[in-house]
Amino acid sequence: MRGLSYRRTSAREPADPGGVFYGWWVLSVAVVLGFFAFGVVIPGYLAFSVPVRGELGLTSGQSAFVVGAAWGVGDVTSLAAGWLADRYGARRLILAGGILSGLGFAALGFADSFWDIVAVYSVAASVGRGLGIFPTLMTVVNQWFERRKAFALAVINTAVMGGAAAILPALSAAADQFGWRTTAIVAGILVCALTIPAAAIIRSRPEDLGLQPYGAGIVDSISSRRGSRLAGAAGAHRLDYSATQALVTLSFWALTVGAALRTIPSDVLVINQIPILIWKGVDEARTSIYLSVTYFATIPARFGMGLAATWASPRLLLSGAMALVALCSVAALLLDGDAVAWFLIVSSATGQGVSALAWITVGEYYGRRSFGTLVGVMTLFYGVSGPVVPAAAGWVFDRIGSFVPVLVAVGVLQVISAAAFLLAKRPGDPAPAKE
Repeated sequence: MRGLSYRRTSAREPADPGGVFYGWWVLSVAVVLGFFAFGVVIPGYLAFSVPVRGELGLTSGQSAFVVGAAWGVGDVTSLAAGWLADRYGARRLILAGGILSGLGFAALGFADSFWDIVAVYSVAASVGRGLGIFPTLMTVVNQWFERRKAFALAVINTAVMGGAAAILPALSAAADQFGWRTTAIVAGILVCALTIPAAAIIRSRPEDLGLQPYGAGIVDSISSRRGSRLAGAAGAHRLDYSATQALVTLSFWALTVGAALRTIPSDVLVINQIPILIWKGVDEARTSIYLSVTYFATIPARFGMGLAATWASPRLLLSGAMALVALCSVAALLLDGDAVAWFLIVSSATGQGVSALAWITVGEYYGRRSFGTLVGVMTLFYGVSGPVVPAAAGWVFDRIGSFVPVLVAVGVLQVISAAAFLLAKRPGDPAPAKE
């Protein structure tokens, strides 16, 4: 048996010789890299989808498959990345993954067929994203903070979606001006160039520099079957769960089900947002504007819900937000015209806030020890659906010319997600686990 590790937070935070806690530098660099690299790789293809479909003759289902597969492959890769980050550190993963994602996106500029795009974007760039960008950057940030953990995780989560919001219209404008192929090549090279100095600054854990996490005080190692109750307030004992200990808690699986049933319908709506809006009678010229607004709206939602986790019950926030998302889906089903766009925007923004809060909750509930592994397990459950479900929604529309069945299914999944999050109470003392 291995003892459980407890950390008692203190009012004093460790600082490096320069007087500034190094974790703030790690967070700053992670924010910059996440903002640009995630912003390029995740929504990048959506910025080119119209010219690519016109040039290569792709169907709605094929376009949705490209993006859904990319997001799914990255999410599945996160399982291995999280395990490696917990055991060997994330720094090398960030270097290798960032370069691979940049090269894969740049290679998109040389693609001449549907399967070329799948190979370089849906596979290569997305494996790189899952290994080194997100959620690996979030795993690093979680390692550096005990006090203000929710704030730090809210910042990195907001940064990645802020990058998606800012870079999507920039890529679209550049594609109009210089062509989508040239834009893809330049953007991919810039991701590689930014990754190298970022990996040089980031350290996997504070212990690598002889420091403790921000807010950590005396570290007590207690080898016992008993432990103190977890408390949410700063200054209380924080328990680091092993992966085995976390995986036997109801709360972890409630969070996993809730997160999966949040993400799957969210991906369907975002990936198919433009055809949904056109089907609802929105002018095609405005659909790309609404898509950009969708990404921008996620910025305050992610940050706001992250901060709310410092004083409100995470499970009630998560469940209530998903109930609102479900109501927005019902409204999108019943209404027509531009009103549908605004309900989809609210739905997506709120859902992204839920995503950030779910990761923060994992860090707060289970600590630093196995955070990457736990995040990887959670992403696996919805990552496997990424190549299938959004493409299936596009296939339904190609066959019957309607998104009604899709929107009905989306609403049902969102209601179940809200119910699952209600079960995600803060876990009590775990049983000791064999390592």
